[in-house]
Amino acid sequence: MYFQNKFISKVLKWTKRTALALVALLALLLLAGLIFEQKSRHDAEKINPDGNFALVENHKMHYYKKGNGGPTVVFETAFDPAGHLQWYHIQQQLPVSYTSISYDRAGILWSERGKNEKSGIKIAEELHSLLEKSGVPKPYILVGHSFGGTLVRFFVSKYSKDVGGVILVDSQCPDDQRYLSSELYNMVNQGLPSDFLKFANTFGLARLMFKGLFPDTKEYEYQNSIMPALLYKSTDAVLEEQQDMISIKKEASKIKSFGSIPLLVLTAADKERYNSVIRDKKLKNEMLIAWNKMQKDFLLLSTESKQILVPNSGHYINQEQPKVIKEAISEMVNKLGIKK
Repeated sequence: MYFQNKFISKVLKWTKRTALALVALLALLLLAGLIFEQKSRHDAEKINPDGNFALVENHKMHYYKKGNGGPTVVFETAFDPAGHLQWYHIQQQLPVSYTSISYDRAGILWSERGKNEKSGIKIAEELHSLLEKSGVPKPYILVGHSFGGTLVRFFVSKYSKDVGGVILVDSQCPDDQRYLSSELYNMVNQGLPSDFLKFANTFGLARLMFKGLFPDTKEYEYQNSIMPALLYKSTDAVLEEQQDMISIKKEASKIKSFGSIPLLVLTAADKERYNSVIRDKKLKNEMLIAWNKMQKDFLLLSTESKQILVPNSGHYINQEQPKVIKEAISEMVNKLGIKK
């Protein structure tokens, strides 16, 4: 019995020491991560913005502009911390005979957060003010990807006289609950783990996690260097948009018509695009059918609409098939009868 108690005592002592060592190691790793993150943020402050700023309701908003003529192609980004960088490579390849402009929503990358709520109408108002102050020519051709497709509805609703055309790029459907089973709806709308991302953002993990957000090619070298460096600025704003997503979608679903404003609906058509995110075959097939139905129904938004299926592309058509977007923009410019 004596030897048994002695053995148990040694095991407990060893376990305690091991636990203390692990706690100490974890504390050191967190301290190292915190120091790494603070140094990275200090270095990021030295990066010069690639665009210009407009003062919008007492806070600065960053935009990137190319070209000098009309019309102006206005890019609205998805639910994404990369802001205008998602359109950067496409802007380089558009004709300079008309203007293209992408921007960072409030709190994203180089744009200051400001005090406005993250509602669809306030985001539209901020974008409109930015466009007015930047002096870009009208009419505007709005290009919205995913969540950006939901946001452009508010702009069209309030500033329809300034809008020449709309291009939805595999747009999110604001009333997707109407198309999906409860199981699938909950799966695709579960969102990002907010608490974990805030923790990861504090201790340097987030910038490592999102280091390869763009393809690893020369075309995206700039984006892959800037996005993780400035991620710490974008995280809170992105999570705030997620928090307000349900209310934004609810309000957007009430906007059911663009009138006669020309509309192009670009739809990803790769049947295997959900393979990595939905393992259940039944749910995957349901998602494919439902998404195609949502995209088809977008045509009802305008009396002059057309759908373009994009083969061999997943949700990020702007990365996988950017040529299709450029062709869609040219088609819209021609439709408006504006010389390039």
